[in-house]
Amino acid sequence: MRSTRRQPEGRVVIPQETIAMLDRGFAIGPLQGKRAFLPGGFHSFTTDRDAIAAQARRYRDCNWGGTCEGVLQLDEDVRNGGDLDALKIGVRTLTVRTGTGGRHMYFAYAGAVRGKVAGVPGIDIKSWRTGYVVMPGSRHPDTGELYKIEVDADIAPLPEKLLPLVAAPRYEPRPTVASPERRSNGLVDKVAGATGGGRNAITFWAFCRAFERGGEQSLLVAIRSAALGTGLPEREVETCLRSARRTVGSAA
Repeated sequence: MRSTRRQPEGRVVIPQETIAMLDRGFAIGPLQGKRAFLPGGFHSFTTDRDAIAAQARRYRDCNWGGTCEGVLQLDEDVRNGGDLDALKIGVRTLTVRTGTGGRHMYFAYAGAVRGKVAGVPGIDIKSWRTGYVVMPGSRHPDTGELYKIEVDADIAPLPEKLLPLVAAPRYEPRPTVASPERRSNGLVDKVAGATGGGRNAITFWAFCRAFERGGEQSLLVAIRSAALGTGLPEREVETCLRSARRTVGSAA
C-alpha cells in the first residue's frame, strides 16, 4: 500500500494523465491505494491547483481520485464478468484502462443513477453524487499496473438507449381500487415473477406500494421473501427496502 506519511518538501510530481483530468474539470484528491483518506473523503477533492500541489508535495507516492459534477462512469469489473462491449454503446467517449484490465467509460449525465447497470453483470456505475474513481496516472495497489487513458476523447452525453439501464428507478404514487388482500397478493406475485436486472426495480416498487398502504409488517416480510426467492442478494433487498421507506416518507 502506498504511504500517506508526510514527505519532505520538494518538486511537485503529479502524473500528466492526472493533470489532464484536472484540465477537464475534475476535482481531485490524494488516495492511499484506492482510499480517499483525507477528512471528508471525496468531498474534500478540489480543483484548486495550489492545494493540489501542496498535497502532491506532502504525499509524494499517493494515487489520485477524481470526481466531476454531471459526469458518471461505467466501471467494467472484468474479475466479476464485466464487459462493456455487451452494452453495444456505439459512441466514442473518454475511456480509461484500469489497473486490473477493466475500463472506466465516462459519460455526461446529471440525473440520479443506480449502483449497477441493470441486467448486465460486473458493471458498476459511479457518480459524483455518491463517490469517485481512481484517476489515470495512478497505480493499482494490488496489480501494480497503471490506470491509463485508452480513448482520449471528449466526454459524450449518455446514449438514450442506456437510460433504462442506468437511471435510478422513479417512484410514482398511484391510487388503486382493488381490495387490500388482492393488492397485497399482487405485489408479492409481481416480485416473485421478476427476473434478471428488473428484480431491483420491481422490488423497490413493491416496497413503495407497501409503505403507501401503511407498511404492514407481514406484507413487507412477504415481499422480502419473494425477492430473495428470485435470487436477489439479501443486501440488495435491504437496500430496496430502505430506499422505499425513505422515498415514501419524503413524499408524504
